[in-house]
Amino acid sequence: MQRSLKLKIVRPYDESITWEEIGYLLRGISYQICKMSNYCMTHHLLRALGMETENLNPQGNLYCYPRLAKEYPDVPTGIICAAEGRARKVFQQKARSVLFSETALPTFRKDCSIPIPVAGYSLLKTETDTYVANIQLLSRKAAKTGKLPGRIQFVLANNWRDKKAGSVLRRLAEGTLKRGVASLFRAKRDWYISIPYEAEPISMEEAFEPGLVMGVAFGSRCALAYAFNHSPKRGELGGEEVLSHQKTLQVRKMQIRQQYNWSGRKGHGRENALKPLQLLYEKERNYRSLTNERYAKWIVEIAKKNRCGVIRLEAANLKHLGKPNIVLARWPRAALRKKIRDKAEVYGIEVQEYAADKIQSRCSRCGAEQEPAEGNRWFICNDCGYGKEEKKTAGGFISVDYNAARNLAVWEEKDRGIKPRLNIAK
Repeated sequence: MQRSLKLKIVRPYDESITWEEIGYLLRGISYQICKMSNYCMTHHLLRALGMETENLNPQGNLYCYPRLAKEYPDVPTGIICAAEGRARKVFQQKARSVLFSETALPTFRKDCSIPIPVAGYSLLKTETDTYVANIQLLSRKAAKTGKLPGRIQFVLANNWRDKKAGSVLRRLAEGTLKRGVASLFRAKRDWYISIPYEAEPISMEEAFEPGLVMGVAFGSRCALAYAFNHSPKRGELGGEEVLSHQKTLQVRKMQIRQQYNWSGRKGHGRENALKPLQLLYEKERNYRSLTNERYAKWIVEIAKKNRCGVIRLEAANLKHLGKPNIVLARWPRAALRKKIRDKAEVYGIEVQEYAADKIQSRCSRCGAEQEPAEGNRWFICNDCGYGKEEKKTAGGFISVDYNAARNLAVWEEKDRGIKPRLNIAK
């Protein structure tokens, strides 16, 4: 049984983004969705009447996406596909009455709702028990050339009138309820998001692939890297966003401290002068919590997609403490591992922590240790040649971060280079 949860959008999570910019963006997207939908409805009618239309795929079916993507490059592809699918569904429902001249062709108004595909939004929970919707509203090309980012986070209001809304929103954020295509719409002067969901929880009894293990390591060139023991699939999560945010916060901290030193305040004046610094610390904590939530969800979703029942995480290493040799050196990694364990437990995925030494310079194929090269991004084994032939294939070079993650995935009991921790969580 499908139901819907309606929530009011309070404000953008990023304080540097104003409501004026958001309102202008949402109204523009709504108008573009209106034109797309009406264009699709017209060509569906022409197709039903047997008239010629230029939007046909090789199979002879109506396909308006290439024309719409070319005409509206700023709109994400997911929103374009969702708008086209909605228009097709509306026409199919009214086609009989329209063709028999019983009703007119349905049209979309200029303030119509904005469909958001499942992959285009996510729900996250902050440390202050507030929920944030992370929605992609701009394409990558528009995000690079414009002032606003491609994905914008919105703080959602607590629907206190509906007692079940809190538990439903919590389960949607945890991923235990199946989400559908959401929609953004405007009522009077406020914007709302409507999230459809299945009333029954997702089945947790899905069989995992036997023997498949996923290794996750903290990268020196990326935030996280993952690999599998019996699969060539791999991936990395870039850390440019984290490094840029930390640099911005550090500059702001120095500015506030310099302003306080110049003011010469004492007593109660000191408390007022340090309030901006306290607010900055709180903002930093919320950002780290939200980012850890996003990273944990990303890892567990990849394990679910590949039917992997075991995740091996790199545990805290004393060599990493106080040394910026990894991207997440000054980061609450213990909180990140806890979030991964909590999310994996919902789906029955086992999470193990391993204290690994020299996993970046150790070959994941033969186990031979190589001389670590400072600043070298790619890995090549001098004993078995692992990494030399791979660079000629479509997969490209073998990075040191991928080699580290694969070392965790292919670990066996006889291996002495990687030691399991005592607190193995399930």
